[in-house]
Amino acid sequence: MARFAILATMAEAPPTAKDASTDEDGARMSFGDHLEELRKRVMWSALVVFALFLIGWMGFGDQLKIFFIHPHLQAIDALAAQEPPMVVERRLQLLSPLEDIFYTLKVSLLSATILGLPFVLFQIWSFIAVGLLKKEKMAVMKFLPWSLIFAAIGIVFGYVFMIPTILQYLYAMPNQEFFHQGYRLSDYFSLFLMFTVALALIFQLPIMMSGLSAAGLASAKFFRKYRRHFILLAFVVGAMLTPPEPFSQILMAAPTVLLYELGIHLVALRERRQSK
Repeated sequence: MARFAILATMAEAPPTAKDASTDEDGARMSFGDHLEELRKRVMWSALVVFALFLIGWMGFGDQLKIFFIHPHLQAIDALAAQEPPMVVERRLQLLSPLEDIFYTLKVSLLSATILGLPFVLFQIWSFIAVGLLKKEKMAVMKFLPWSLIFAAIGIVFGYVFMIPTILQYLYAMPNQEFFHQGYRLSDYFSLFLMFTVALALIFQLPIMMSGLSAAGLASAKFFRKYRRHFILLAFVVGAMLTPPEPFSQILMAAPTVLLYELGIHLVALRERRQSK
């Protein structure tokens, strides 16, 4: 009888976390199966990004180089159109025979990463979603599309307005009576990449605030209470992510504060809907 009682208890015991892992067909997956699934998805993601990289590098290399230099040219043209006009060298300097080649590789890889990001995220999501509950899947799918949209808005905002404006201010600072302005290609691209990544992350702020509210960790009242603290933090972060001069810091902090206000509005709107 004791043996039958033990067998009955084992039969009624809930499955462990390892046994509960299932694939899309509902079959249980072992740890080795998980590793194999992860390897396949990483391989497909790398292949897609690499294929896009080859297409951009071999087929559209010159167009991509001009595309990423456009904010620099836009700043130069704006300085030439002001009164009195300010002439700055349009051509960026190359201090190494390999610098132009590496620049082409960088812009091709960056373009491939951006274009292939939806496919990569789909692969990541397909791997993670197997172990999530339905409620957790719905929560992720509710915020992920908006996160991508806001990141794209931040990148476009930087490319069209913020980066050319900051470059225009920086190029106008030196006294041309004492200095000849010739800027290096690698330095320009590093500055461009830094602002692009920073803006893509900063524009996630309203999504993060909405997520904290949905999780019950913060409210609109809480965000309003710490508004002044956040404004100070925005200027500190702006100083860390920009060159050491006030105009760039203000231009970086101002959108951050506006995004914070947008986040407060979204959280308050959500709370009003819940109250109804």
